[in-house]
Amino acid sequence: MKSIAAIHDLSCHAKSSLTVVVPTLAAVGVEASILPTALLSTQTDGYIGYHYQDLTDTMKAIIAHWEALDLKFDAVYSGFLGSQLQVDIVTEFMNYQKTVNNSHLLVDPVLGDDGTPYSPITDELITKMHSLVAICDTTTPNLTEAALLLGKPYPSTIDLDIASQWAKSISQIGPKEVVITGVPQDDGGTTICYCKDEDTIHYYHNVYAPVTYPGSGDLFASILCALIVKGRSFSEAVKLSSSLTSTAIYRSWQQGIPRREGVAVELIMEELVGVSK
Repeated sequence: MKSIAAIHDLSCHAKSSLTVVVPTLAAVGVEASILPTALLSTQTDGYIGYHYQDLTDTMKAIIAHWEALDLKFDAVYSGFLGSQLQVDIVTEFMNYQKTVNNSHLLVDPVLGDDGTPYSPITDELITKMHSLVAICDTTTPNLTEAALLLGKPYPSTIDLDIASQWAKSISQIGPKEVVITGVPQDDGGTTICYCKDEDTIHYYHNVYAPVTYPGSGDLFASILCALIVKGRSFSEAVKLSSSLTSTAIYRSWQQGIPRREGVAVELIMEELVGVSK
């Protein structure tokens, strides 16, 4: 069984980050080892007064034990990182796994959404995130995060040709594969994927749902990472991940799941198991 080290925060209620990542990877037939960056009482979108516990020291201790055990992973996949120090820790860990096992490195640069950085994100952290994106094989920013990485104003609408140029510009930071998710179109959204080695662009259109759910980006990147380590081509993996994530969002909306509860991974379990074969 392929293995992935998943580096994300852990919410004790509602689906986001690790509560999305772990069941998704398991359903696609990949073993997950988790490196939590923070512990939260709930996910943060739609809840007030939540408890947040930084786990930077715990991250160091877990990595030290893993290295003492000589653990090697087929991929290392990072999401929310709450400080510049955490970015440094993850950068060092990713470089080590790349050296000892040629691990596939996927960075989801969790910085913001809807044109606005998340509350803990500072200009310094955005700048620091460049150093992590620079060493990865694949990165999956949404449109807001792409704008933040490139220092561009967030566009409420954007031409696909311009968004494609953004993907190519991000690849110049370092990654050979770039996916920009959630590019708005009149009747839905489009996922753009760019492969630097082949200099190819693909577009995958997603069905419209009149709602967004926390955890959707985590779901997309988790499916993508799992499919890549299981040998799917980059473009095929992006196509499947985009379609399955869109289906999960649409079914969550159809079922009347409150937005703040997060995307319902359970509603696409059969499909996730299906792509694992």
